[in-house]
Amino acid sequence: MDAILAGIKSLFDTLGATVMLPIIIFIIAVVLGAKPGRAFRAAVTIGVAFVGINLVIGLLWDTLTEVAQAIVTNTGIRRDVVDVGWPSAAAIAFGSSVGLWVIPIALIVNIVLLVTRLTRTLNVDVWNFWHFAFIGSLIVALTGNLGYGLIGAAVAAALALFFADWTAKAVQSFYKLPGISIPHLTSAPIVPIAIVVNWIIERIPGLKDIDINTDTIQKRFGVFGEPVVLGLVIGLVLGLIGFYNLTGG
Repeated sequence: MDAILAGIKSLFDTLGATVMLPIIIFIIAVVLGAKPGRAFRAAVTIGVAFVGINLVIGLLWDTLTEVAQAIVTNTGIRRDVVDVGWPSAAAIAFGSSVGLWVIPIALIVNIVLLVTRLTRTLNVDVWNFWHFAFIGSLIVALTGNLGYGLIGAAVAAALALFFADWTAKAVQSFYKLPGISIPHLTSAPIVPIAIVVNWIIERIPGLKDIDINTDTIQKRFGVFGEPVVLGLVIGLVLGLIGFYNLTGG
């Protein structure tokens, strides 16, 4: 069984999200009753969008990494701990004993909750199942029991669906995208805290009347409130810090 799961994981890793996600979307759409032509078009659109997102993120990452390294060199900043980001965490999670099982477990949890109508979210974000695997692997590390780790991963998968359902209406309203939800464990769990903080803010005179969003910022600051101009200013500041030798060396 482990060999089969390892093979499936290897297939996903080899083809990557850009290929596998459209395939998964196509299969799910057809199973749910969509016409093959429409399902294929939707799958291809998602694949193209994924490529575009990766291009933008890759460009941003490469550029900011170079600037960050220059800032460290020129300012003499030294830190003992390095944030390696989610790719390393995902690799650790999927490489753990729980990582081999997390995809089928998360899918089974999702299907069961859909059938029992305890959720309305279909989580196709397979690559971010590493969140569940990471939680499960921590439990295994603490207890030495794989079963407990798998249960923890299953609970995490269920919680992601719960948070997605809870925030679905707000997400759809804000982004003007009907029929979507976000079962993402690096964003959804902050919702309870955000609700409490928002409740407090709404009861503070003066503070509750402040309305800050992209429209009000642009209206107040004119051209300097435009996202493109703000990005330019931030880029110039980072560039000056990074490439102007402040140490005088």
